[in-house]
Amino acid sequence: MPKRLIIIDGIPGSGKTTTASRIAGKLAALGIHARKYLELEEAHPLMLTGIEFGDLHREETADRYSKLFTERYSDFVEKQLSSPYDVILIESVMFQDTINVAHLMGMPHDKLLRLCMQLQETVLPLNPALIYYYHHDVEGQWRHICGIRGNEWGPVSLHTDEDFKHAGEVWERSQAFVRAAIDFWDIPKLIIENRDYLWQEYDSRIDAFVDHLTKARLARE
Repeated sequence: MPKRLIIIDGIPGSGKTTTASRIAGKLAALGIHARKYLELEEAHPLMLTGIEFGDLHREETADRYSKLFTERYSDFVEKQLSSPYDVILIESVMFQDTINVAHLMGMPHDKLLRLCMQLQETVLPLNPALIYYYHHDVEGQWRHICGIRGNEWGPVSLHTDEDFKHAGEVWERSQAFVRAAIDFWDIPKLIIENRDYLWQEYDSRIDAFVDHLTKARLARE
């Protein structure tokens, strides 16, 4: 039976981890054998650790970044195809942690676009579907999540209005790049345009989307 990769993505603090965990619980209740890979999982198979790139303006550095991530995703797909899991969930790593970060680090547009397309093509054997949180007010999202998590968490350190303004500007450009890439990607996808943090509404839409993805699988079983 074909595998199904469910990708949950968006900018930091969008609710991706919570969504992935909730979907995993829903799939378990349906008797579907699923594996979730949360962003902070130790030894995450899609994260590069212990490697410093500096910035990605230089061609050789950008090429090395792309090569390492493409190889990492190819290995991941190969292993998942022979794994016992019917559904695989990943959150944050494909777009936020790989493409958004490369954009923020200055990778040239043509190389970034090529990397994005390579990763999208690489995961196709896993029949990917995407849930993407899109924010219309990116600066507002940074202020919102820092109001919940605090002004310093992970690599984030935002304190002044200038800090929030700058984070909003750079992540808005990065989000726009990713949104264009995923709009062009011809796979099942659900875009949550988060304006008002209507979590019950978003959860209902996500449940319906996941139900649609799993209906055919359950019917075959």
